[in-house]
Amino acid sequence: MKAAVLYEANTPLVIERFDLPDVADDQVRVRLMASGVRHSDWHIVKGE
Repeated sequence: MKAAVLYEANTPLVIERFDLPDVADDQVRVRLMASGVRHSDWHIVKGE
């Protein structure tokens, strides 16, 4: 899986690849096709 990761405010997001954990018998895996960033998230990225 790929994820955009922010390690520090005012720095570019880093696209990283992660291994998915195993799914237990009482769990499901949902495939996310798209995601968005809320304006409040953007404030964190900018360090506000």
